[in-house]
Amino acid sequence: MTAPECLYLAYTAEQPPLAEYDIKRRVQRRFFETEFTFAVIGDSHYIGAPELGFHELFSCKPIRQGRVKTVPLVDESRPPGTAAPGDEEAIHAGHYRFGSVGVTTTIKREPLSAFPGPEPFDIAYRFEPAAYTTINCRSARTYETYHTYPEYELALYTEHEFTELPAAPADREPEYKKPHVKLK
Repeated sequence: MTAPECLYLAYTAEQPPLAEYDIKRRVQRRFFETEFTFAVIGDSHYIGAPELGFHELFSCKPIRQGRVKTVPLVDESRPPGTAAPGDEEAIHAGHYRFGSVGVTTTIKREPLSAFPGPEPFDIAYRFEPAAYTTINCRSARTYETYHTYPEYELALYTEHEFTELPAAPADREPEYKKPHVKLK
């Protein structure tokens, strides 16, 4: 299998066709006072709450629905495997709105050695040695994931923080607001 060069992050108001994905692990649980589905899929992960109109898909295969952000796995200016412990790089920060719910998403590249292993996570799946996707509900409002790529000596870390927002716009399509911070 060829290593992916990037991942695709998509937020949609409609649930993607989950039957088309190879679901490795799936957990239903209350999060942000709503029923959520957390799933490791063969391509990465899916997290959704139909009641909120929130559906997040993170995949190494291109996504053609919703608002899609391409996330490069490799920094062209730095050869793979040259990151040192503590050397992390924020590669995406965005604020998304789903009706009266706001989600702040941050994605960081970290060295593979920064991955704490699968034990502390609520959901973990090992695709091959040192290649994991993990999901953890860190609090009632924040979940985090790790996606590890030993071929790049890379741990891709994501954090998603939920907040309640004032009155929602009329349509239910996810909105995106550029962060005030400039990223590399």
